[in-house]
Amino acid sequence: MASVNIGEEMPLFSFLGRTHRIFIEGRGFDFESFDIHNNGTASLNLINLDDPLFSILDFEEPRVIYVVSRLGQNDLIIQGCTFKSIDGSKSQLLYSKIQTES
Repeated sequence: MASVNIGEEMPLFSFLGRTHRIFIEGRGFDFESFDIHNNGTASLNLINLDDPLFSILDFEEPRVIYVVSRLGQNDLIIQGCTFKSIDGSKSQLLYSKIQTES
């Protein structure tokens, strides 16, 4: 019988930075990858360690993240986002609600 590792769970949504950007409080940020899981967590891999995103999204105050294609289409809105952990350019976030744009 094969076992499944929860860490290997497929993301609910997965975005690449070459095709998308994230926007918080009107400011756009580039990233490598952004995976949103259905258990209220997300994994964000930033391009570099000096990204100013760390000064906007913190451990306490929830924020709204807009995931927008580089063609200008809103793809996803993630509400109540806060950092859970930061490990170099990789971070784990918690969120409370996902809204897809139709």
